[in-house]
Amino acid sequence: MDTSAVARPVALLEREHEVERIRAVLRAAGRRDGGALMIEAAPGMGKSRLLDEARGCAREFGLRLFHARGTELERGFPFGVVRQLFERALLEADGGERDRWLAGAAGLAADLLTGAPAAPAADAAADPSYAWQHGLYWLASNMAADTPVVLVVDDLQWCDASSARWLSFIVRRVEGQPVAVVLATRPPDPALTPEAATLVADPATEELRPAPLTPAAVGALVAARLSGQPDPAFVRACVEVTGGNPFLVGELLDEVAARGLAPTAAVAGDVAEIVPRGVANGVLLRLSRLPAPAAALARALSVLDDGAQVRDAALLARLDGAELEPAMAALVAAGVVEAGGTVRFVHPMLRTAIYGDQSPAERQRLHRAAATILRERGAPPLQVAAQVMHTDPEGDPAAVELLYEAGREAWTLGDATGTAALLSRALEEPPAEDHRLQILLDLGQAYARAGAPEAIGPLTEVVEHGQQPAAIAKAAIELSGMLFFAGHAADGAAILRRAQNRLPEDQPARDQLEVALLGLSSTSASAKRDAAATIANLRDPGGPARDVLEATTLATLAMEEMLNLRSAATTVDLAMRALAAPLPLEPHRGENWALVALGTLGAADGLDDAKRCMDDILGRARRKGAALTVVTVSALRALVGVRSGDLLAAQADAQTAIELATDLLGARFLVMAVAAAVLAGLEREEPPDALQRLVERVGVGYDADFTSSSQLRYASGVLRAAAGDHQAAIEELCGCGRDDPAFGGENPALLAWRSAAALSLAELRRQDEARELASDEVRRAQAFGAARAIGIALRASALVGPPAERLEGLAEAVAVLEPSPARLEHARALVDLGAAFRAAGQRKAAREPLLVGLELASRCGARALERRARTELAAIGVRPRTTDRTGVDSLTPSERRVVELAAAGGTNREIAQTLFVTEKTVETHLGRAFRKLDISSRRQLPHVLARVAD
Repeated sequence: MDTSAVARPVALLEREHEVERIRAVLRAAGRRDGGALMIEAAPGMGKSRLLDEARGCAREFGLRLFHARGTELERGFPFGVVRQLFERALLEADGGERDRWLAGAAGLAADLLTGAPAAPAADAAADPSYAWQHGLYWLASNMAADTPVVLVVDDLQWCDASSARWLSFIVRRVEGQPVAVVLATRPPDPALTPEAATLVADPATEELRPAPLTPAAVGALVAARLSGQPDPAFVRACVEVTGGNPFLVGELLDEVAARGLAPTAAVAGDVAEIVPRGVANGVLLRLSRLPAPAAALARALSVLDDGAQVRDAALLARLDGAELEPAMAALVAAGVVEAGGTVRFVHPMLRTAIYGDQSPAERQRLHRAAATILRERGAPPLQVAAQVMHTDPEGDPAAVELLYEAGREAWTLGDATGTAALLSRALEEPPAEDHRLQILLDLGQAYARAGAPEAIGPLTEVVEHGQQPAAIAKAAIELSGMLFFAGHAADGAAILRRAQNRLPEDQPARDQLEVALLGLSSTSASAKRDAAATIANLRDPGGPARDVLEATTLATLAMEEMLNLRSAATTVDLAMRALAAPLPLEPHRGENWALVALGTLGAADGLDDAKRCMDDILGRARRKGAALTVVTVSALRALVGVRSGDLLAAQADAQTAIELATDLLGARFLVMAVAAAVLAGLEREEPPDALQRLVERVGVGYDADFTSSSQLRYASGVLRAAAGDHQAAIEELCGCGRDDPAFGGENPALLAWRSAAALSLAELRRQDEARELASDEVRRAQAFGAARAIGIALRASALVGPPAERLEGLAEAVAVLEPSPARLEHARALVDLGAAFRAAGQRKAAREPLLVGLELASRCGARALERRARTELAAIGVRPRTTDRTGVDSLTPSERRVVELAAAGGTNREIAQTLFVTEKTVETHLGRAFRKLDISSRRQLPHVLARVAD
């Protein structure tokens, strides 16, 4: 064989900056200060060679290396690149090492990498995607705890979406970790690979863009490859033809060498003709010089793509055992494929050239044959389906079953988009009619989970024409949820009713639809209006809830009891009986009866019971990595914290929800978190303009149909009042009664907007309007019977009422609030009472309510109220001990949450996993907290917090 045709690696020239940045990032990872590099350039610009350098540096520095490469054919395999990175290492690790790597939150990813994940049904509500991302991050972190880790991924533009999302997840969290991430990609197309494009644009990655080689570098390559000083005209011709692309320069020089040409001026004119179509002609010419079996094997490998088994390729190329080994050796010698155990093309451009040279009919034949070969040897359905996806439909029942099975596998791995692609192709085959509706259902659910409007067509068809009651119900529930999040809740309710009407009375699926209808009515004003007759016909099933339908019924009745100003005691009873049913892990997905019950408890003064149930749900959600549950329930718990007066905890919960929601889709309940953050922030003396910027940064807005938005409107009104814009505050607050009557506007236990508006009216000297609103609120609050709401209303009524009646009214408010769980409101009424005594000249009577109010305000963390109490006490000559602002009270919400977990014995790693943050974040918060608390040991934390509690 002519060895002059053997492709040789192009020297790494003019890449000193890139190499230095790679070495710097890897060295930093060795010092526990990880980072991410993105090498972006056109094909052939030396990205893979730079990754070779990264791999060599990793070995040189003693880092643990994990590497993977995306391929065109496998980009539909969910977590395919992640599996390339970690699967083999886990399988080859000894038992102790594997257990250590998969400890803690990393265990969430165990099934993904060490076996088939437990498959949820296609209609299952739970979405494991975030839990797997969280688990994979901690797997990498656990591995790095043994030895610093570098993750190297080539051809990111072909990376599967699930892996690209995880890489985005980890690059934002490598700071302070002994982990480096080095990625290489062609400029990705956002329309085709949005996940990869998002990762490329992520500011957490340092971007490197290798430049074309200069004439000097090309001249050096010519001299090295063709042995002799080249003529400048020849070098210029090489630069013009290749554009300084290192790979194309190498291919060009290989062909020049194969033809026995010298680098002279006379040959310069022929250079442009040698590789007129870039690399393709050169590769195909090189292939034509090889024996026929080698060329056939190359074509088979181009169909199977990188990572193919040699035996599969031999069968596809129709080679016998005697022909295979020399054919493979010839491809390696010609520089077409790499030497080693895994079959890989030396460069993706080679594979593209060989694959593209075959006719469409030949490619179809080979893909179809490849699918048969892979199926017969028991390859995973997704791998077989990747071949079928490149063939035309032929009405093959076996292809339908294969694509359907592959779609279920993709769904199990959390890849809704991939599932939809596979099932769409199955419908094209087409399937038999009895199977078609099931595929339509699964396709619609996949599109819905991916947030694609294409879900409407297949799901509607199942609702209208399906024959299986369970399938009709599932399609209707999925479609109604999608319509709700798109702002069309009334249409979603109509779909649920249509499905209900199609089912016989004795069908259990009707109960599922009833649950969905009631759940939708609890979150949508329009759906609630449509469901008014259904709700009116609900009857208390008696006793604790025994199933989801009874729990939903009881929660809905509790909500009706509250909204219609009936009885706080009955509201609490109904809600508690609803919560006797097993609490769902993901209450926002179809079982929002739990959120309804918890919300009504929080309004009806059942604050301790609500917090206990939310703690239960959050504990399980954190262990399972159910991040959307953490967002939703933390937001609701933040509001409960505000109502109970635990302001620091409320801020911490709101901050958790807001920060974590950036990694998720569908976190609509974030409006509650923002409302709680505003209300707690004002009490904590945060400037109104800073809180307004928070609202704008998060980007939540008021939605008249979404019930929780009323909380945001109320908080916005209070914020405007705090900023001194009382006219705007009044307009915003009165909007709660005008636009939200069905969801809190009638009951001050849920929205005390009349009291807040009355105080602003009084500031504008509109006393008659203020007193009318305050009196109305007192009447409503007393009718419902929740002490917190009554106390708030009585306080406002006293403050805007006749001065002669103020002391009596405030004393009544204090008496009502004292036994209630609303510590902050009790403190506020006490300070107002003391101030009223002081204004009336009763200095001795003012002392006790002001001191008790000050103590309660301090316990709540209500700095604004505490400051006011001190001012009033100073006016009567009392100087209470100043609160130590360098102590626990000076901690930020995040620092306080970390300190509490550390005091309970949590390690930094455990705390980070619980809070979905990095160890670096925990270390930073603890370091700041130690300085503020003036302590040096974690052992001191329980004593510090105990002193505060006392």
